[in-house]
Amino acid sequence: MANRLDQVFDAYERGSVTRRELIATVASFVALGSTSLSAQPPSSEAGRVHLNHVNLRVENVQRSFDFYHKFFGLAMKPTATFHALDCGDGTFISLQTKADIDQETFRVSPDAVEWARTPDEAPGMIEHFCLEIDNFDLQKTVDALKAAGQEAVVVADNLLTSDPDGILVQVVDTKLRFPHEG
Repeated sequence: MANRLDQVFDAYERGSVTRRELIATVASFVALGSTSLSAQPPSSEAGRVHLNHVNLRVENVQRSFDFYHKFFGLAMKPTATFHALDCGDGTFISLQTKADIDQETFRVSPDAVEWARTPDEAPGMIEHFCLEIDNFDLQKTVDALKAAGQEAVVVADNLLTSDPDGILVQVVDTKLRFPHEG
């Protein structure tokens, strides 16, 4: 299943899959879940890995919300820096404008790592995605990433890194709650 998801992201980046097809595939991945890994990652002992959210850079939050609400019935709960569309089971789609991103200091501060700086990215893109892992060992994962020469930043129990293609990846423990979850 993860291989299929990688293929769809690659196809989207090449322009051969539409944004709608990409979101439908991600949604089906979330609905089916991801329960098996080819190798046990350093971040997890018990190991369920689940897509927590996908962050979409949008031009107009209301227009995007209207689309997702009208066609998919998603409800929105705004927070200080994003607008969460509830997909159920703790999974959500985060809508963010440039103004929202500009409020996140870890992205815009002078000492922010380059791959976390996305305030000037154009709307209409997947800005980042977040994985949640049962029994996530944050420090063990940070150490493993750094030992492999990979940058890793911790912001309030969130691990931020980039994948080999520079896509921002956020990783959290399943127990972490985002602001819209109360």
